[in-house]
Amino acid sequence: MRLWAVWAEVYKSTRPDAAKIELMFNAANLPISADDNSPRTQHREQLQGLDSISQLQVAHSKFVSHLQAWPEHLADRVFNGTGVVIVGGGEYFGPAIIGIHMLRRSGSNLPVEVFVTDASEYEEKLCKDYLPKLGASCSMLSDFIQGFKVTHYQLKSLAMLLSSFEHVLYLDSDSIPLLKPESELFATEPYASTGLVIWPDFWISTESPSFYKVVGLDKMPPDLAKSSSEAGQLLINKSKHLKTLLLATYYNIYGPNYYYPLLSQGALGQGDKETFMAAAMVLNTSYYRVKTGVESVGRNTGDEVKGSGMIQFSPSDDFQKHNGNTNTKPRAAFIHANTPKMNAGHLVDEGDLLSSIDSKPLRLWGPREEQMRMFGVDLEKAVWELIVQTGCELADVIREWSDREDLCRRLNKHWDGVFKED
Repeated sequence: MRLWAVWAEVYKSTRPDAAKIELMFNAANLPISADDNSPRTQHREQLQGLDSISQLQVAHSKFVSHLQAWPEHLADRVFNGTGVVIVGGGEYFGPAIIGIHMLRRSGSNLPVEVFVTDASEYEEKLCKDYLPKLGASCSMLSDFIQGFKVTHYQLKSLAMLLSSFEHVLYLDSDSIPLLKPESELFATEPYASTGLVIWPDFWISTESPSFYKVVGLDKMPPDLAKSSSEAGQLLINKSKHLKTLLLATYYNIYGPNYYYPLLSQGALGQGDKETFMAAAMVLNTSYYRVKTGVESVGRNTGDEVKGSGMIQFSPSDDFQKHNGNTNTKPRAAFIHANTPKMNAGHLVDEGDLLSSIDSKPLRLWGPREEQMRMFGVDLEKAVWELIVQTGCELADVIREWSDREDLCRRLNKHWDGVFKED
């Protein structure tokens, strides 16, 4: 991709010449009420020394100058169509496949691009045989990003940037879509006008005051949401937001040493999650932050209650509710099933499926009645039907599952113990 070839050189030439940022201590994880839409207040400084700030400011200013000199509407000639982007590979293939199946159950026909890091994560039987039947394909990031050492959170912005789509729904491998994206996400407000939709996290924002100095602002803007962001799912129009995405990618390439601690100061989930809103804020481009607070689902293990996933809500419903139609009740749009992930091989081996008191099989997302109220269906049962189906079908196909003894039998045992009589 010529676009990447050009910007790869820009990223290299604007690498910060600064010492790694260190923290005096990590920011506290302070929860925020789901209905708290009050404005953000500045978090206290927790950086250990500020010697790197001036060097970061110089490099950031240089990168933004390159952005400002770049022609508008370039993305119109580079990207086309609408699709879903997922970062998979290794242990992330299993849950990604569940998410793709659920996407199809929503009625969506959108193509899916699954990005893996390099050839070591590329699995031919999955990528050549299985995924194409689901309208999905595999791409290797290493084909594009030679010369950059990136991993984990850093891969997400690169996958979005390097995908062929103009309009992107990005999903973490463990974020499961519940609504049809074509009609419920891309064709409605707020995406139609802003081109960038970001969801909230459970916690207050904790960015360093020094971040605003780095990006050339005198102070924190007054209209930022109080909560931090959660990037398990994201909507972006690359025609409107190519520069936003390029800047977010800059923050991610240089994230671990600089921008991740600047934007989170060690709080829970530190990584890429704040980089997208930060880039839009710095460039003063339009975006929409969903105001309906994230909710949790969980299980009672017998001696404690554990969170199992995050429910994120429809941006269209949220937009209507906060723009005059106050009676609108936002519907669940995603369940980010992150603890545990819907990886069939891990689920049967890591103890999350059983009560710690009597070893009886557990529901992970709460009672059936509560799921019917929240989702309109027994969502966990629907997902487990797919876990059993794919776990049995792919037990000897997915490399990561190949040494999981009796995977199919053990998945069916859990199904029988929890769902068979429902």
